[in-house]
Amino acid sequence: MAGLACKCPRTRLPVGASALGAFVLCWLYVFPAYRLPAEKDIVQGVLLQQGKAWRRNRTAGTAFRKLLEDCCDPGHLFAMTKHNSPMGKNLWFDGEFLYSFTIDNATYSLFPKATPFQLPLKKCSVVGNGGILKNSGCGRQIDQADFVMRCNLPPLSSEFSKDVGSKTQLVTANPSIIRKRFQNLLWSRKAFVNSVKVYNHSYIYMPAFSMKTGTEPSLRVYYTLEDFGASQTVLFANPNFLRDIGKFWKSKGIHAKRLSTGLFLCFAKEIRSKLTEEALDVGLNFRLNGEQTQEGKIEGDTDKGRLNLEETHSYGPVP
Repeated sequence: MAGLACKCPRTRLPVGASALGAFVLCWLYVFPAYRLPAEKDIVQGVLLQQGKAWRRNRTAGTAFRKLLEDCCDPGHLFAMTKHNSPMGKNLWFDGEFLYSFTIDNATYSLFPKATPFQLPLKKCSVVGNGGILKNSGCGRQIDQADFVMRCNLPPLSSEFSKDVGSKTQLVTANPSIIRKRFQNLLWSRKAFVNSVKVYNHSYIYMPAFSMKTGTEPSLRVYYTLEDFGASQTVLFANPNFLRDIGKFWKSKGIHAKRLSTGLFLCFAKEIRSKLTEEALDVGLNFRLNGEQTQEGKIEGDTDKGRLNLEETHSYGPVP
């Protein structure tokens, strides 16, 4: 039996791979800010602040908003327009390093002349879809805003209106939702058109040029709504704007691969308020609803927010 026994040679990592692994471990040790905290730790940290009185700091709010304006120019770059994206311009996808596209005549014709929102936006509501607005009775408060933004095509049937309201001026749509929920609009386009009627004369905001895989579904949404004469208007997110926002938050220690939809909308609308006194009510000055995980319930006058539940934020609502 001893003669039948054999020893398998150990597989050794190349010297380069070992060195790289050691470098990564040292980097994480020296720069702990790059270690992403667990979601439960983030929620616990927020809960510890719940009993403390909150007061609006107008000076800090104005200063922060100025930082955002300087870094990202949302009044000009929030959406792709004929003004900021002329025909023949070459743009890089913000979510992919190796791919770019050139704006041709067909694509250029899809853009509005300028960002269509009338400024200032006095009071805004950003409504998430983390599921915690069930039985909240927040619907009336949400609908009192001048401009209501919702995430990723949430349901707005009458059974939910008491909790989430019914008013919508802008709703985001991740291309992955078009693929998963509506089969890329390859079979029944009418089902999609009927589903967005609930948003009335709103803007559907899509990151068509963030990833290559998102371009085709986003363009199909535009052409589908146009073919059916729908009342909704598609706006395409400017990849330069998305990239600048990501850089801004990374400079503040937020190193997530992609920003959540809710954080992006809060950021964009905080700037677009143009420093009005009664602007927005989340974080600094505007109201955020339903943007929180269901693990930790955060109660308060200003925020019923979700911190970072990627699935519900990027791919659809919790019913």
